Amino acid sequence: MKAAKWRDLSEDELTQKARDLSEEIFNLRFQLSMGVAKNPSRIGQARRDLARAYTIQRERGGAPLAVAAPASAPATAPEPRAAKKVAITRRAAKPAKPAKAKTAKSGGKAAAAKKKAKG
Repeated sequence: MKAAKWRDLSEDELTQKARDLSEEIFNLRFQLSMGVAKNPSRIGQARRDLARAYTIQRERGGAPLAVAAPASAPATAPEPRAAKKVAITRRAAKPAKPAKAKTAKSGGKAAAAKKKAKG
């Protein structure tokens, strides 16, 4: 269906079409996962039609079905989520090697300076 035909629909018809399309997408995804889908390309068409319906609802000033708050649920703000701490490493597959402590035996600059001072 072209966007011009979608714009001719009333608000109730548009909302009903959006509900029907979202149910159809659910069913098509289920059929696709089971391997019994008769027309797998229909899921793309249904998604595009649903997007058209949402766009027209948004143009008219209303919130689309997926964005609108349910009538039975109280209007409360969601609780803030705790931030996840993620360790940043160079390679996730290999654990980091422990750092080796430098000693006087290692022959570094510190060991050479000590030898000069002693002797």
